[in-house]
Amino acid sequence: MDSENTVSAHSEIGSHIPDVSNANKKPESRKSGRPSFRVAFFSLGDSLCHALTISMVVYFFWDCLNQSISSLTGWHASLFTLAYVFFMTEGLLIFLPHSVISRGWGHKYLIKLHWILELLGFICLASGMTIIIVSKNQSNRRHFVSSHAITGLVAVILAVLVSLFGWWTRLDRKYHLGLKMSHLKLIHTALGVVSYGVGMAAQILGYFTHYYMKKHDVEWRVFLSVMTALLSLVAFLFASTSLYKRTREILRK
Repeated sequence: MDSENTVSAHSEIGSHIPDVSNANKKPESRKSGRPSFRVAFFSLGDSLCHALTISMVVYFFWDCLNQSISSLTGWHASLFTLAYVFFMTEGLLIFLPHSVISRGWGHKYLIKLHWILELLGFICLASGMTIIIVSKNQSNRRHFVSSHAITGLVAVILAVLVSLFGWWTRLDRKYHLGLKMSHLKLIHTALGVVSYGVGMAAQILGYFTHYYMKKHDVEWRVFLSVMTALLSLVAFLFASTSLYKRTREILRK
């Protein structure tokens, strides 16, 4: 009888002890599956960036074809816009944690998509550079004398270096010449940030060349510059954040 009373007493006491095992758990209402304001805000910003890249590319190709399909300068501008404003910007945006396109993708697939986008961008870049060189040779104009032309040339050279270092990181470690993989990736990221910044600067300077001054008024060219700057700022800030994280990890070792 005493043992039964003891068990009963313990059970009664236990029933009045609060369950602290779930005290630190978040309320179920937070797990309803609805996105938070922060996630929704960044997803909306990402969607606007994608829409802006597509809109600008469509506009520049329409502007090129509307003038003359045989205009080499127009094709040069369109291909460079396709390279930097679309492919290379998208190649950075897909790594954003709230990307509406690549959300939930594994890192391996993101890297493959990044390579495809950057490769297509480089092909457009090389084609655009070849076209403008041919155009200037045909009209007997000097090469790389304006700020736009010089900046564009530097951007192309940096893009080649970025591609080479990116390819180097994919090789077997025996070809790394004693450099650590983390160092190669850091160099690749750093060159990518600088290359993208210089390339978008060349894009904006292009709006103020003689070619666009003849076609559009200053208000429209300023508007294009602001849109391009805002778009590049999002991708540039993310790439800079990635560069900072890689640098911090190396310094901690």
